[in-house]
Amino acid sequence: MKTYDVIVVGAGPAGLTAAANISFRGLSCLIIEKYDFPGGLPVLLYPDKIIRDHPGFPVGILGKELSRMLFMQAKNAGAEISCGEEVLEIERKRNNLTLKTTQDIYRAKRVIVCTGIFNVPRKLEVLKDSDVPNVHYTIKNPEAFKNKRTIIVGGGDHAFDTAVQLNDITKNITILVKNRYAKAKESTVKLAENLGTKIVYNTEIVNAFEDSTGKIDRIKTINHETGEKKILNVEELFVSIGFEPVKIFLENNGFKLRKDGSLKVDRNLQTNIKGVFAAGDVTGEVRLIATSCAEGITAAVHAFETIKKPYWLH
Repeated sequence: MKTYDVIVVGAGPAGLTAAANISFRGLSCLIIEKYDFPGGLPVLLYPDKIIRDHPGFPVGILGKELSRMLFMQAKNAGAEISCGEEVLEIERKRNNLTLKTTQDIYRAKRVIVCTGIFNVPRKLEVLKDSDVPNVHYTIKNPEAFKNKRTIIVGGGDHAFDTAVQLNDITKNITILVKNRYAKAKESTVKLAENLGTKIVYNTEIVNAFEDSTGKIDRIKTINHETGEKKILNVEELFVSIGFEPVKIFLENNGFKLRKDGSLKVDRNLQTNIKGVFAAGDVTGEVRLIATSCAEGITAAVHAFETIKKPYWLH
């Protein structure tokens, strides 16, 4: 059984930053990531989106590039990483923690859970049982939208950032916002407007129609303020209406959760299971890459202190 000082569950920004800081302090560290690649949501959901609010990048940085740099930092610090391996169980035995994965069993003095919480995009209700090729929940290939009439559904940062990202590629873009206002940053909303994006508020899709090839070519919308219904033509439909919480793993392992499915942690980011810390979106606090990285450092420091305390005597 392989033994490490600290095992980090999840290779997103929080996990990579935690692993780097654990390794910088001279402890052995393994990162276990269920996907076949490191990087987390910036790679999975918005690799070509420009992250504009992360410290240190005045003109922004692509999501995939930021994740690549965080991964390199963790590797250069000495952290090991195993991708394509999912943690199934975390069990405390005496002074150690045992982790059972889909491939192996490990032992660690401390664990930092950085799984994220909203990993599965929420599907549009009228299309939840459909598998339509021109309905997208992530953008894996921006060129698929080239010169296409695109409709984006959603009022958050991801929806408006996507509109800005696709501006030079698509024929025209319309954003349908269900509420009277957008939740996205005001600066991003104004940027999208200035780039020519049409924004329609109080509006949602109530039906969709397929052509002979099985693609959505028209949608029916309703304006909740006026009651007006319209038929809009569409070539590509991008849906950004949030994410479904993934909490089965947390519940099965005895973690105490908040109402939204996030992990309860104390001021040191330790969970109800002694020796298990958490960082990033899974803690349910401010969900930004910058704060995830900060929590990764905080969890790493406190995990280190509980192993080497008082650390200056070891």
